[in-house]
Amino acid sequence: MKKFMLTGLSLLFALTLTFAQEGTPEEKAKTKTEKISEKVTLTPEQQTAVYAIVLEHTKAKWALKSDKSVTPDVAKQQAEALAASADAKIAEQLTAEQKTLYAEYVKERHEKKK
Repeated sequence: MKKFMLTGLSLLFALTLTFAQEGTPEEKAKTKTEKISEKVTLTPEQQTAVYAIVLEHTKAKWALKSDKSVTPDVAKQQAEALAASADAKIAEQLTAEQKTLYAEYVKERHEKKK
């Protein structure tokens, strides 16, 4: 039964990621919050706080992408600053043990980008 549940959740998660590319900021924030929660094991209160932070970051990132007056280099720097700010805000919501797990998650995320 446990394997069946895990398989079902994995399938649902995979389908969510498949369609995540074409979502709204709210959908993207929800997906990212779920991914963080999976890695760090957030409490319901932390999930709510992290969702708000991620949603704010996602909306700012979308606004930055849609602003055609910004050069690509400047946009990249601003996106990195937004991500660093969001990571810092998320880390403030975590316990010491969760902060180390979140740091590993951030490191993995940076390695994937390269």
